[in-house]
Amino acid sequence: MSDSDVVSGDIEAIQDSAEEGEQKRRSKRALLLVLLLLLLLCAITSIVDVWVNRGPDEARFVTRNIECLQCHTELIPDMSQAAVHNPFLLKECTVCHTPHGQEVERTTYAGVSRTWKRVRTLVEWLPLKWVFSAYDSVAGVTDSDTGGEIISSSTQQVKGEESYLVAPLDEICWICHGDLGAKRMEAYPHAPFFGGYCTNCHDPHSSDFRVLLVQDERDLCVTCHPVAEEMGRDQLHPPYEGRYCTNCHDPHASEWRGILVDNQRDLCFSCHPSVAPLSLKGVQHQPFQYDNCTGCHEPHGSNYEPLLIRETPMLCYSCHPSIEKDFMRPSHHPVDTVELECAGCHDPHASDYAGLLFARGNTLCLTCHSTYPTAATYNNSAHGKENVLCTGCHTPHGSNFTPMLKDSNPIICFDCHERMDFDENPRNTDGIGRNHPVRPVHYDVNKDAPLTCSSSCHDPHGTSNNYMLRYYDFPRDGTCLICHGVVPGVKVGVDY
Repeated sequence: MSDSDVVSGDIEAIQDSAEEGEQKRRSKRALLLVLLLLLLLCAITSIVDVWVNRGPDEARFVTRNIECLQCHTELIPDMSQAAVHNPFLLKECTVCHTPHGQEVERTTYAGVSRTWKRVRTLVEWLPLKWVFSAYDSVAGVTDSDTGGEIISSSTQQVKGEESYLVAPLDEICWICHGDLGAKRMEAYPHAPFFGGYCTNCHDPHSSDFRVLLVQDERDLCVTCHPVAEEMGRDQLHPPYEGRYCTNCHDPHASEWRGILVDNQRDLCFSCHPSVAPLSLKGVQHQPFQYDNCTGCHEPHGSNYEPLLIRETPMLCYSCHPSIEKDFMRPSHHPVDTVELECAGCHDPHASDYAGLLFARGNTLCLTCHSTYPTAATYNNSAHGKENVLCTGCHTPHGSNFTPMLKDSNPIICFDCHERMDFDENPRNTDGIGRNHPVRPVHYDVNKDAPLTCSSSCHDPHGTSNNYMLRYYDFPRDGTCLICHGVVPGVKVGVDY
């Protein structure tokens, strides 16, 4: 092979190598151009998004905290959430966080590298980190490659070390929210608030929920306060059913038991205005008067309407045990049946009348006992004219004597009627006993029962006859002849 052939072959090889190198450089330049165009498009899109869609506040936030956001790019989209924390929105990250990093010597260059870093910093929060890494590996851009002129050599921070809060977690919120500090001294503080664990409920940066809650308040409370058992009850309190806990409870602290936003009565009145006027009545039920609605009612859910903590009358007996004993007597009002409840006679909240009754005197009794006796008959009788109340003879709850009498008959009659006029002893001044015996030891042949004042002769509730006689006016003998009948042609007088 001649020297000319060798030289020619070397020249061709060098040309091929040069062409291949040039082709690679053209490919790199084309890739670089494409990447630059893509980055320029992304930069324009980012700027438009910040200024048009996200607003100037977010743009200023990015500008103020650009150094932090180079690493914490995930925080920038938080600016667009519904609720943004003021320090996060209007100030700098270092209001709450200490700056972090190592101080090192760093050289800053002018030219392409500097421009590139500024663009990169602006758009780095977008999901384009893979583009930067690809560009750095393929294009191999470095400060030395740019040939840029050295501007300065300065000390800067490089990220890597851990950052800390400027104050302990349980104290940092008080820096700005010092007005809430006084609530820690209130009688009933919420445990997370009292312990300073604000971030258990609030996001320190931003949130899609009001007051920066970490989740919807309807879901937040139940993460610590189980509701399944009460939610399964037959009747639910509407605020509890909707899980609007803060309608009734202060999430921080309160002067009222249960962290309520107000005392029980005023709080309940806000939704139950029809009950509020009862607080002005003269006679009030003690739980109602002394701010203890939950003494009778469940605040969340109950199996007994209206949200009672127990069924009636057992609920009433828990505070009135002596009344329970009355209803266990032989003759009693049927409060243990569906026909009658304690609230049929008594207002459970307040009333104008003693005993929390719905009406005064006999009016209440006549609402149920209206057919016999009628109000007119009783009021026109001797008892009615003397204003004798039903409770003068009858116990309202229960008695050992039928029908719910305070004492046996005729003993109860002798409380008002002198027994010398109606008993067999003592005899009249002439020594003759003219008083009719009314002792149960005697027998009433008409009633087939013990003989008493009201067995056959008198009706204590009144009749249309004088002396409240059941059958005939006095002095006609009809009443007497019911028992003392005459047998014509056989004997004169009475047959008994």
